[in-house]
Amino acid sequence: MTESEFLDHIREIELDLYSWDFRKWLKKQSDEDRKAFVALRSEIRIYRSQLETDRLRVLADMLDRLAPSLDKGIEELQKEIEEMKAFTSTMETLGKVIGLVSRIVTLVA
Repeated sequence: MTESEFLDHIREIELDLYSWDFRKWLKKQSDEDRKAFVALRSEIRIYRSQLETDRLRVLADMLDRLAPSLDKGIEELQKEIEEMKAFTSTMETLGKVIGLVSRIVTLVA
């Protein structure tokens, strides 16, 4: 089981523990059992939050390590976009020139 799958299962369990059916069942339990259950449910939430925080910390560390490569890639992409814009502008101008030449040829002929 991957970490993501494990977290998904924990989330599902947590949602089930807050479901309407489970709440109805819980109301039928003794005060002592309800208190114990609420404490355990809170503990599950805390552990899930810790796992998610740890996972986010790992992702943040990975982003920090990859930031220089990411920045370089973004710069290269921006340059390519500018080159494409220049190429598009050149093609538009060329299209206009060809249009003018075709009009002149039509008028002369």
